[in-house]
Amino acid sequence: MTRAARDAITTHYACLRPAGQALDLGVDELGSIYGSDATTGGFRAAGTYVAAQSSSGEAALAVCARYSNTRRCSPAQHWLTVVDTENGRRARIRLYASLPVPALVPFPVTLALSPNGAVAWLENATAGANVISKLRLWATVLTPRGGSGFAAAPALIDTGSIDPSSVRFEERTLSWVRDLERHRRELH
Repeated sequence: MTRAARDAITTHYACLRPAGQALDLGVDELGSIYGSDATTGGFRAAGTYVAAQSSSGEAALAVCARYSNTRRCSPAQHWLTVVDTENGRRARIRLYASLPVPALVPFPVTLALSPNGAVAWLENATAGANVISKLRLWATVLTPRGGSGFAAAPALIDTGSIDPSSVRFEERTLSWVRDLERHRRELH
């Protein structure tokens, strides 16, 4: 479900129909010539889990990198929001944790979601501020924490020529193809 505001900001929600609570997944701002400073997209659903990918600061980084010394620029931020519409629990998982300035990366990323509480994604590798063709596969199990959260401990699963269309789950078993060979790993 999406609600649009007067000021060109759209908020995206997930809920368990027909009467579930609306859970905020993220916002989109109308962009400028340099892009948007807040984006949400790349939605996935599996069972009662819903995931969205969000970013902020990309337009500010583009402006700063163009008109200032890049050492003064702040990096853009990228993250996944995963919610369980059955109980309202949520996790926010940072993507591109060590992204150098002024790198702008392809976004949204490839994302796979398990109906059993696990998520996996591909990130482009970087060399300095340059994006390189090598992909990195990350995954985590979502573990209940407190009354409304999930703990997530992302782990690097594989790196290389990974076929983005091959990344998928069967329950909590992650599978993918790298260098034309299928790989599998059960997540605990």
